[in-house]
Amino acid sequence: MKALITVASKHGATLGIAETIAGRLRAYGIGASLYPPATVTTLQGYDAVLLGSALYANRLMPAMGAFVARWSHQLATLPTYVFVSGPLDSAGTDLIPVPKDVRDIARVIAARRVRLFPGRMDFETLKPTERAVMRMIGAKAGDYRDFSAIEDWADTLATELLEE
Repeated sequence: MKALITVASKHGATLGIAETIAGRLRAYGIGASLYPPATVTTLQGYDAVLLGSALYANRLMPAMGAFVARWSHQLATLPTYVFVSGPLDSAGTDLIPVPKDVRDIARVIAARRVRLFPGRMDFETLKPTERAVMRMIGAKAGDYRDFSAIEDWADTLATELLEE
């Protein structure tokens, strides 16, 4: 079993989530390859695909939208999963609605599961304009990622994939 994990991550927080998922899948014996969306040249040879994107202004990163547009027909024929990160709060993301563009791509590719994870805010990694916007909206610096929840989700996916 081989899984492609492609992730659009601007400052590395979502990439960290993807790396954790990849590690968990590998622990189950699933070969997990991790690539940025723009570098993927084929889906051939993969048994499943996981799409990950950071959220900015409650929207997917453009690289993920372009990836889905390019590969949507093939993604719809594979077990496909979507995860996004961005809420800057440690409160339960189960109460936060999944953004519309995420729901839209999940529908187009017939995603089996969609998961929203809290993100990370490090003002030092931001450009001055990004920093100003984050301060203006009251964003607080911190790492809100819940790696236990991320591992649990990856375990669920691995179990599901291996039962097929």
